[in-house]
Amino acid sequence: MTDPPPQFSPAELLAWQQGIDEANKNNILCHCRQCDREWIASTNESCSCGSDRVEHIACWQFPDD
Repeated sequence: MTDPPPQFSPAELLAWQQGIDEANKNNILCHCRQCDREWIASTNESCSCGSDRVEHIACWQFPDD
């Protein structure tokens, strides 16, 4: 039995990954689980309250409605 063909060629996969990286720039929703503060950042970071219990979600995952 042979493997099915890949969904993307290596070049297409690289382009897709670069697109995701670009979408993440300045678009990380940060939510502090300690003080409940929310902010947008370009990297995973700690909260200004000093907590490192921060949830990081890429904003491109949310619909634009």
